[in-house]
Amino acid sequence: MLRDTFDSRESIGNPVKDAPVPPQRRFPRFQFHENVRIGITKGEEPTYFEARGVDLAEGGLGVATAAKLQVGDTVHLQIPFVPSPLHLPARVCYQYGPEYGFEFVALGIAEREYIRESCKSLMRIG
Repeated sequence: MLRDTFDSRESIGNPVKDAPVPPQRRFPRFQFHENVRIGITKGEEPTYFEARGVDLAEGGLGVATAAKLQVGDTVHLQIPFVPSPLHLPARVCYQYGPEYGFEFVALGIAEREYIRESCKSLMRIG
């Protein structure tokens, strides 16, 4: 038998109970509010864009930027660590408005250790 009325309780569900569980992150995240440069190579010379760091982890970096990037793009990041900046290739993993998430690619043991040591002086946020 068809119902003439719609019972909204049947379709909404419990928003807390039914919310998807986010995947477990591989590395802890740290607050990172520094200027970062994003290099995009299209053609002969790379083009660099300014970005502002949001968070940093051993496996990647979150930034806010006005640059228009596509998920899946590979870029070159210049991260201003002290005493020396780090230059890394990274892949765009997500984009939400002006915020982008990058996963570092082809990290060597030395780069991974350098990032891990640099994060020790930052505030953990996740």
